[in-house]
Amino acid sequence: MAHKEILLHIRERFAKFLTENQHRKTPERFTILETIYSIDDHFDVDSIYKIIKKNGMHMSRATVYNTLELLLQAGLIRKHQFSDKAAFYEKSLYNNQHDHVIVLRPDGSIDRIIEFCDPRIDAIRKDLEQYLNLKIDAHDLYFYAKPQTDGSPKT
Repeated sequence: MAHKEILLHIRERFAKFLTENQHRKTPERFTILETIYSIDDHFDVDSIYKIIKKNGMHMSRATVYNTLELLLQAGLIRKHQFSDKAAFYEKSLYNNQHDHVIVLRPDGSIDRIIEFCDPRIDAIRKDLEQYLNLKIDAHDLYFYAKPQTDGSPKT
């Protein structure tokens, strides 16, 4: 699906959610939505706020935060609490299930987030479903890491 078609679909889905839940359809909310779906990384409230401000639109951090909450309810983004600091988010439509390695700096702040997908995890999910007689809808797996002291990745 082309980027324009994706944007049209998510706008329609968000508009339907807003109508069904009696929220206003404001330009700010759709700007935040489109900003999120134009980036390919995890983000927090401040990073979205800075992108929007850099693009010349004025809105408060509270507007960004409140819109993120609506997008969570609408199922258009996912929230991650990788550390005890700020929450991170990522788009959830057209974004396959994946897991994360969170690389921390010595002070405990997040240096970077590495996404990965491993079929063995899906096999574990299927085994758990069969063993527990359940249907697992989603999962989150986080590995927390520190860089190697020599700075080079091990292969």
